[in-house]
Amino acid sequence: MRPLISVALTTATAIGIAALVLWPTDTPSPCTDRVFLEGEGTFSWGSITRWRQGYVTAFHVIAEGTVESGPPVTSIGSLEATDFAFLTGSDPEADPASVPALAGPVTLEGFPARATTRERVTGKVYAPDTVPPGIWVLLDHPEPLVGGFSGGCVRDGQGRVVAVIMGASTMNLDGRPRHFARVIPIRAALREIQGEEPTAPLAFVGKQLPPAPRWPDTVRPR
Repeated sequence: MRPLISVALTTATAIGIAALVLWPTDTPSPCTDRVFLEGEGTFSWGSITRWRQGYVTAFHVIAEGTVESGPPVTSIGSLEATDFAFLTGSDPEADPASVPALAGPVTLEGFPARATTRERVTGKVYAPDTVPPGIWVLLDHPEPLVGGFSGGCVRDGQGRVVAVIMGASTMNLDGRPRHFARVIPIRAALREIQGEEPTAPLAFVGKQLPPAPRWPDTVRPR
């Protein structure tokens, strides 16, 4: 997770917010915490999402090493290919139907780059990715996302935590660059860790999709 990385059109970028998003006074309580991790000769940082009595995050965040600063979490159930991890205190055996489906307007929250304060940005569900169970969210924010937002939370229009941020991308849409976040619904992650194969919905077949996201560049040598 390094400083800002500029993004060319139709290229993917790491996770984070390039400009401060001001919070309205009526926003819900935070749903994301920051972690710093130490690996073999490296350190990294990212976001973890508060869910139920514990945390969830993107797998690549917690895979970078051992948490040295932040909530003392470890993985209790990981989906490496999907890029999702259930962390200490969460419940991988929860009923998937107990988590609302991801739809409509959403709010993303996390700690971009090495920020010490949470930032939020709004958007709306755009389309399922061709690789399930990823979902693309079209952001309202005029800037691309940068490193550090990975693992942050996604709330639905009622303020409920429904997904985790995994990656980001940019493409031209309607004649101008638009920025996207790729997220993993918690409901889908629960189904997968309980033995179901992930499947892609057919509702948006044929819709133009952003290029595949690349992994956030948030690791530095010590």
